[in-house]
Amino acid sequence: MLATETPAINASTSKSGGVGPRPVDILVIGGGPGGTPAAMALASAGRRVLLVEKGAGLGGTCLFEGCIPSKILHESAQRLQAIRCAKKFGLHLPAGEVEIDWDAIMRRKAAILQHRSEGALQRVRHIPTLTVQFGSAALLGPRRARITPRDGESEDIEFGNAIVATGSVPKLLPITGIDLPQVVTSEQLLEIEHLPKRLVVIGAGPIGVEMAQIFAAFGSQVTLLEAGPRILAPIDEEIAIALQTHIQWQGIVLELGAQVLGIYADGDSARVQYQNATGAQRNANAETVLEATGRHPNVERLGLEYTSVRFDHHGVKVDGKLETDEPGIYAIGDVVGHPMFAHWATVQALALAGHLLGRPTHFPTPAINSAVIFSTPEVGIAGLTESEASAAGHNIGIARYDFRADARAQVSGHPEGMLKLVYDKTERAVLGVHILAEGAASLLGEGALAVAAKVPLEVLAATIHSHPTLSESMGVAAREAITSGR
Repeated sequence: MLATETPAINASTSKSGGVGPRPVDILVIGGGPGGTPAAMALASAGRRVLLVEKGAGLGGTCLFEGCIPSKILHESAQRLQAIRCAKKFGLHLPAGEVEIDWDAIMRRKAAILQHRSEGALQRVRHIPTLTVQFGSAALLGPRRARITPRDGESEDIEFGNAIVATGSVPKLLPITGIDLPQVVTSEQLLEIEHLPKRLVVIGAGPIGVEMAQIFAAFGSQVTLLEAGPRILAPIDEEIAIALQTHIQWQGIVLELGAQVLGIYADGDSARVQYQNATGAQRNANAETVLEATGRHPNVERLGLEYTSVRFDHHGVKVDGKLETDEPGIYAIGDVVGHPMFAHWATVQALALAGHLLGRPTHFPTPAINSAVIFSTPEVGIAGLTESEASAAGHNIGIARYDFRADARAQVSGHPEGMLKLVYDKTERAVLGVHILAEGAASLLGEGALAVAAKVPLEVLAATIHSHPTLSESMGVAAREAITSGR
């Protein structure tokens, strides 16, 4: 048997009469964007797979509490902004403020989530060797686990391999008042029954920035508190600082270097006490306080302590092939730690499935990861930042493009933003693509391909880009870098 093959468990390993643990080839714990595609790929190849999901359906945090519901709200907010800006396009709408039907927005969100969840379940039902169990799973040892259905009695199983794909949960600050009813996580905010008139957001990472801008567009008075010297610490500094300006233009109160001291009830509202960058104490009042200081891997109650798997609050420890210290047990997605993105979990899942099936596999590395922050304007990230590329020893060059000169950006009414290419002067290869523009999410695909394939500047410059499109920026930036000799 190849080292990468999944050892199948013969039925004879269980006790006669069905008393012993039921055998499966692969146990997958977690039915999100990592666990579900891994289970489907392995079962489609004939492996007997048991997929255990604790939530209400397949899809995980991304579908039910993160990526998709937040983008549904983002879409409504964007359309509201478009209506408000209609006059500059020569469209005169009836006077008066647009009415926001929050209940209708929530109903639309619920319908989309239900449709996607049911679709995922239908797809897995067509794979005969894949069993889905809604409930919880806890390891009892290196090759045994206890499955507890949502309804019904627990059952012990034996497995050949296990994949831990349990995702992450919101991180909460250890401060006074964090448990007040006015304080919510991003998951709870996406289910809020009415629009808060005043919202304080603690944490200016991707979640905090997106939620602050969405609710500000809907009319909430928003205060955004960030402990660091700038927003979106992991992304390119130049892009982040440019976005800060847009956030303030949108009427959001942004406090950098703000250390939250405590949260206190004030009737039905809350008062957030913090120390600003100068050391002075300030208060921010709100109906709702969003705690968005990040997420941490979900490693609770998995029974990892009954195995050799190493884990801590940063996540499960894995090697370059996503295997833990317990041979045959793997981990993927948020539970491993950063980067925490749904698409990253999926890429890891498919690579691991190929590996377990004995196929030649290239495991992804963070240096070629891409991500989108659905801010206003959007932020697109692929590959290394300028500082990361320099720290890695590259002889870096930078090419920039200002979207104020872009035809498509002018026509669409969103001329603000920039494109930044990071490349190696010696190898001529593109190392990073960083975009701040309305439409960055769609533009990023070419950037991600350029980074993954290490496309030379000359190839990017020679690529024919249609006009007028935002993608022209890629070719223009590359050509200017070549002609300037930067």
